[in-house]
Amino acid sequence: MAKKTFLFITTLLVATSASTGYDTTDFLKGAINITTFLDWFNISEKYIHVKGLIVFDLIPVLFLIIQTIIFFKDGKKTKGIFSVLALVANLIGVLFLIQQAYPIASQISIWTIDKLPSNWISVKDDWLKYIGLSGTMGVLGWLFFVITFFVPKTKNTEINRLPGFLNFIKNALALFLTFTLGLSIARLYAFCFFPVSYHISGTTFIEMHHPLDLAIRKAGSIVFVFILTLEVFLSTLFFIEKSKKKAWLIIGVIVFLLCDTFVALHYNRPLNDLFLTWTPTTVPANWSGLRDKWLSYHLFRDIFMLFGFICILLTFFIPKNKKLT
Repeated sequence: MAKKTFLFITTLLVATSASTGYDTTDFLKGAINITTFLDWFNISEKYIHVKGLIVFDLIPVLFLIIQTIIFFKDGKKTKGIFSVLALVANLIGVLFLIQQAYPIASQISIWTIDKLPSNWISVKDDWLKYIGLSGTMGVLGWLFFVITFFVPKTKNTEINRLPGFLNFIKNALALFLTFTLGLSIARLYAFCFFPVSYHISGTTFIEMHHPLDLAIRKAGSIVFVFILTLEVFLSTLFFIEKSKKKAWLIIGVIVFLLCDTFVALHYNRPLNDLFLTWTPTTVPANWSGLRDKWLSYHLFRDIFMLFGFICILLTFFIPKNKKLT
């Protein structure tokens, strides 16, 4: 029981390492308003520069090292190898931060609007590039660790109630959905530890919010239907397999996805429509109250996604069927 609990906690922490704490960096690339960038940068660095390394990297790495030792000690060599790959990926991400991103951040920290180097755009983009590479390695590390749940035991004692192809599809769906839902944990973790969005100016908030909202409006409904379809299919396969507990857990995932979508459409969407009517010069005096309300709805949504992730993660901890003797 102790080992399973430790594995469960390690999984949650490794999922959080898929985040760097810096959000929406793609919209800060290129020739943007320097006032917007410096406002966001100075506040982000205040929260994330050192604390982010500890929260997102060093703590998960410590748990990952212990879990790797447990895998090898229990004779689960393949799981141990994938755990090592996850560890290496995360450490490479840390090196990107320490060796590349942090020195550039030190340069940017002394910039002012009246005192900028001529190549400030390329310097900024280089910093964002290394932040992105660190995040990519965290995502890769998370993927490697998810794979450990799908490594079969040396002695297969399961009852295979599904044809080979459907069993493969079931595992592929479970892997994809576990990996995807785990990324939402990273977002919630960043939201709780690094409340950058609560401290940027109204102008910065609007300039960063508009492109993100427009992108989500284009892809949001497609992503929702795609994920919902996969979850329904996975729950159906579990019912066919007669793994009812797992099937009901996936139905729980579906319920939490629907709750998340309900909040998005009925609470976030009206505020998003309002935000789109604002410009940097027409931000109203009560903008921060509306922003706080919008962020609180996002927090509820992230919590729903956390519950959904826990549901799908628990499917791996339900005892498997044994062969009849």
